[in-house]
Amino acid sequence: MLKILVLKKRTMYIALAILIVLIIGILVLVLSGSDETFSETMKYAYKTISAEQAKILLEKNSDVTVFDVRDEEEYVKGHLPSATQLTYKDLKKKLDYYGKDSIYMIYGKNDKESSKVADMMASNGFSKIYMLGGGIEQWPYELN
Repeated sequence: MLKILVLKKRTMYIALAILIVLIIGILVLVLSGSDETFSETMKYAYKTISAEQAKILLEKNSDVTVFDVRDEEEYVKGHLPSATQLTYKDLKKKLDYYGKDSIYMIYGKNDKESSKVADMMASNGFSKIYMLGGGIEQWPYELN
């Protein structure tokens, strides 16, 4: 009888140890740092990308819609190839014209302008939004 109790106790300790390891593993995965902000639990869902990542995104996806959220005067001085100039207010009015599952890349003069647009789009259900980190000033490639 004593041998059975010892065996059951040992089995219980092993099961408890496995459970603790699993919980710790899940916590590490959930709490690990990432620059991605794609998450169902977050208010806004978009990803900030570098100029190099943006260039690759544009080269590999011909269907990316690029929004330049600066004013028209700045846009005329130089913009990314295939970019459409659209201010925050204009985009907010025309949001229903764009597909929520399409891919969008947003940039402005700086992150403040871009993130305002990305926040608004994400909170309206757009799921594939990329923001050029640092704005157009970080774009080392050719402009139109």
